[in-house]
Amino acid sequence: MREGYPLDFRRNFIDGRRILGDGKTFEGFALGLFFGFYTGIVEAIVFKNTFFIEIGFLSSLGALMGDIIGSFVKRRIGLKRGDKAPLLDQLDFVYGAALLLTIAGIGFDIPSFIVFQIVVVILHMVTNRIAYYLKLKPVPW
Repeated sequence: MREGYPLDFRRNFIDGRRILGDGKTFEGFALGLFFGFYTGIVEAIVFKNTFFIEIGFLSSLGALMGDIIGSFVKRRIGLKRGDKAPLLDQLDFVYGAALLLTIAGIGFDIPSFIVFQIVVVILHMVTNRIAYYLKLKPVPW
C-alpha cells in the first residue's frame, strides 16, 4: 500500500528528529477534511440546517490540526510513529476541534465536553483494539 507524501516534506526539526513523520500526509489531511465536510453536508440535509456544514468543516479541520500538533509533540519527546502516547493519542484531535470551534464562536457546555472526552477515549481504545485483531493496525493503541 502506497503512503502519501508527508506534510513535513521529510524534513527534520532543529532537534534532528522528523517534524511530524511519515504518518501525516497531504493525502490523509485532504481526505480527513473532505469526509468531515461531507459528513457536515449530510447532517445539514438530514437535519435541514446548513449550520452543520460549518461545524463539519471546522471540527474536521481542528481535529486534523490537533492530530498534527500531537504528532509534533510525540516527535519532540522521542516517540516514533506508532509508539504509545496515552491520552495524547486519544484527545489531541478532540482538543484541536474544540479549540477551532471555540475560536469560531461555536460554543458547547463543559459537562458535555467532559462526557465527550470520556466517550472518545473509550471508543478510541475499543476501535483500535478491534482494528488490531482484524490486522488493520500493527499495534492495539
